[in-house]
Amino acid sequence: MDVAKVLDLTRRFLVRALTANFQREHASEEERVQLATFTTPITDPLAQDYLAWRRAALWVAATVLTIGLILAIVDHRPIAEGLAENWGQQGQQATPEQVTEIVGKTNIEMLDDLQYFMLLLKGCIAAMVYYAAKSWRVVKRTRTVARYAWLVALVVPIAVMAWPWSKTLDFTHFDKVNEWGQRVVPEGTGAMLRTAFATMFAVMSLATIAPKIFALFPGIMRSSLILKTLLPEAVAPGWFTVVFAPFMSGFLLLVLCLLSQAEGSYLAIAGIILLAMGPVVYVRRARDLVRPHTAEEIHTVLHGMRRQALAFTGAGLVLLLIYLFWESPLSTLTIAHLLVEAAGSILLTMVAISDITLALLSFSQQQGVKFQTSELREGYEKRLQSLGTAGLTDVEAALGVNDLAELRNR
Repeated sequence: MDVAKVLDLTRRFLVRALTANFQREHASEEERVQLATFTTPITDPLAQDYLAWRRAALWVAATVLTIGLILAIVDHRPIAEGLAENWGQQGQQATPEQVTEIVGKTNIEMLDDLQYFMLLLKGCIAAMVYYAAKSWRVVKRTRTVARYAWLVALVVPIAVMAWPWSKTLDFTHFDKVNEWGQRVVPEGTGAMLRTAFATMFAVMSLATIAPKIFALFPGIMRSSLILKTLLPEAVAPGWFTVVFAPFMSGFLLLVLCLLSQAEGSYLAIAGIILLAMGPVVYVRRARDLVRPHTAEEIHTVLHGMRRQALAFTGAGLVLLLIYLFWESPLSTLTIAHLLVEAAGSILLTMVAISDITLALLSFSQQQGVKFQTSELREGYEKRLQSLGTAGLTDVEAALGVNDLAELRNR
């Protein structure tokens, strides 16, 4: 494959992954031929478009996650070296060997092994996403691998960091006494070090889990908007966007509360507030999202909303990046690693959630058709009417908006 073709394919993949608009981006003729002539032929143009989008998003996600892995490896430092440097900044000079002797060789080895495991986990996730991208024509395989890659990336780090590692550290060597029965080090030194390591583990947990949790909400929202362009007649994707938008804003405001107390940076505060305002755009435009659309109008409907949300998000990201690179105590390499990993996690979440939601939409449609002709429908409608007598089914009041009434007649 020549350089020009590689560059064209890279551009096409980036545009697909970032814009994710099935009304504008379609499978190439080469991809349609590859799908139509595969062992299990896929000839429907819409199915081809979706698989081509998944291919692009997975390749970009695999590349971004690999870059994040490389940055994490470069940023990695043995625990003893990191502690020696940290103590030196506090005026307590010590070599890595002395740190190992003070903290305990077993403790240092356990902490190093934990770091190596997390690096290995990042490598496994990137490899799984790469395999899912390479298997893009085998629908069952690529969906399964992508789903498990997403689950592993989300669940395993949380499970690992939920374990109270500081409790497993052994500081009994501080209880040693000399030949006269006197303690070698002051009493309470072990407890003090355990508390310090507990704080260190809390910071490590935040750095490990934050990119995964942060990627969850934008990944789900982007997935919903993507499916709205794929299935413009469907109402559920619009509702998913409207429902998850407040959760994303709430999560960002929680981060704001923590960060404002820890750092007090006005740049960070302004950046997070702007980021939190982005999802609010979709809530304000709920009337335009939560109704069926034709394929011709969906691009126009979403284009304005995306531009408004992107304006807030872009401004917030700029301020947040300025804060991270100029005011935060983290190193440039660490910041770059966390940001790249968050971007890769968003792309992976977007693909995994899209696969799951698409299948659920089809299942829900089939169940809905059966329900409309079943005996349960009458009882269900009576229950809703009973609850409606108290105003409990008023969607405008529940969402706090006043412009959804006209949708009842559509």
